[in-house]
Amino acid sequence: MVKRTSFQLFLIVQAAAIRASDLIAMRFPAKRRWVAYILAAVFLCLAGGCAAPAQPPEARPMSRQNFQLDTLITITIYDSDDQSIFQEVFDEISRLESILSAAAPGGDPDRLAQNAGKDFIEVSEDTIFLVNESERFSRASDGAFDCTVGPLVSLWGIKDMGGHYPGQAELAEALSLIGYEDVLIKDGNLAMLKNEGMKADFGAIAKGYIADRVKDMLVARGIGSAVLDLGGNIVLIGSKPDGSPFRIGARDPAGDATEYFGVFEVSDISLVSSGSYERYFVHEGKNYHHILDVNTGFPADNELMQVTILSEKSVVGDGFSTTAFLLGLERGLRLVNDTEGVEGVFVTKDKKIHVTDSVGDIFTIISEKY
Repeated sequence: MVKRTSFQLFLIVQAAAIRASDLIAMRFPAKRRWVAYILAAVFLCLAGGCAAPAQPPEARPMSRQNFQLDTLITITIYDSDDQSIFQEVFDEISRLESILSAAAPGGDPDRLAQNAGKDFIEVSEDTIFLVNESERFSRASDGAFDCTVGPLVSLWGIKDMGGHYPGQAELAEALSLIGYEDVLIKDGNLAMLKNEGMKADFGAIAKGYIADRVKDMLVARGIGSAVLDLGGNIVLIGSKPDGSPFRIGARDPAGDATEYFGVFEVSDISLVSSGSYERYFVHEGKNYHHILDVNTGFPADNELMQVTILSEKSVVGDGFSTTAFLLGLERGLRLVNDTEGVEGVFVTKDKKIHVTDSVGDIFTIISEKY
């Protein structure tokens, strides 16, 4: 049963500062994104983050932020004082980003695009995993999810509140290059895009995969209590030091970056949200977001504003949140309900909240708008 309560929560205020900085970062050119860091710190202090109640040394978490994966990443660790862990984490994120990002020169997606229609090339095990995982979601969604969406992503170019509104001829050309069945794999780690002009883009699931790898690193280092925030992907290691669950705010998709409509009380789980408010640009008074429908060539246009998925693995949450958003409320809700170990919260444009069968008492609505 979903309950309604009101409360104040420092973690939500802290998350609000991080989300606000994420939004600010989108409005600044890449070279000036340091402004977002400063404004986030100021906001956190004003909101009470710099005046948190005193804690005994052993209970005080250590936290570090870094701008990677085109977002502000925050790692908070509750049961260690080893500061060297952070650099290891950020180095691993950089390494994986250089391999998996479609924007990384010399990365696997770039090399696949350069060799599209020509020959197989050797790619990383990480890329092979993402190709196989993408195919799983493509088949489950009848092709709505497609890792060869690259030409369409490049055409729209939605980033930093800017983008390109394409013409019909441009859309037709981009759509002709999309088809997940044309990603070929052989001999373990050899891959190829079948047709010249194709582009792979793992943006819909790569962040979740990287989040899972970071969690594995920290667990291997003996970390048993931590919150990993990779901008839309939250991964929890264990619970709070006192054994109670973490309380994670669910951003209001109809509000600004500091507003929340609900809270999850959860431990040792991943939460991933996808929505039309995350990245978009305005053309002739209308918003065009970054979740693109490979059937129409346009951003998905249905009754949904946001989908949040809870799952053990963040890469799974990534795939389901995007897939469910593309499918719409009825089909998306049915897909998640039919999948063991995956739960979801769906927010529609009429400000109604729909939950899967087993969300139960882990989710609480806190906004009177819903």
